[in-house]
Amino acid sequence: MKKEVFTPKGMKVFGGPVAEAAIAGGFAFVSGQIALNPETGDIIHGTIQEETRAALGNLKLLVEEMGATLEDVVKCDVFLSTMKDFDAMNEIYTEFFGTECPPARCGVALELWGGMKIEVGAIVKL
Repeated sequence: MKKEVFTPKGMKVFGGPVAEAAIAGGFAFVSGQIALNPETGDIIHGTIQEETRAALGNLKLLVEEMGATLEDVVKCDVFLSTMKDFDAMNEIYTEFFGTECPPARCGVALELWGGMKIEVGAIVKL
């Protein structure tokens, strides 16, 4: 059975039928996190480093609200508006996940909602 997750510290969801995360089979499947101030709901348009730090910070908040840590993240999907930002994004990504046994990851470039530079989804082992 699947369970939806909505947390007090989670990202404000922008329209559409979407949960912050869905839990099934001992895993949380986290919706894409963007550079959003979780307290105000304001979008952060900045450098790729600023947006990556904010998006991963939101992911961390949500993961911790579910009783897990970033070490429990087993997979990330990173969507960038341009692959030119890959190296700069990776610098911040490494701050959050380190280099020893980081999550499996996909990286894709495409047009993102609202002119964002990055969106990060994840699978978390609970």
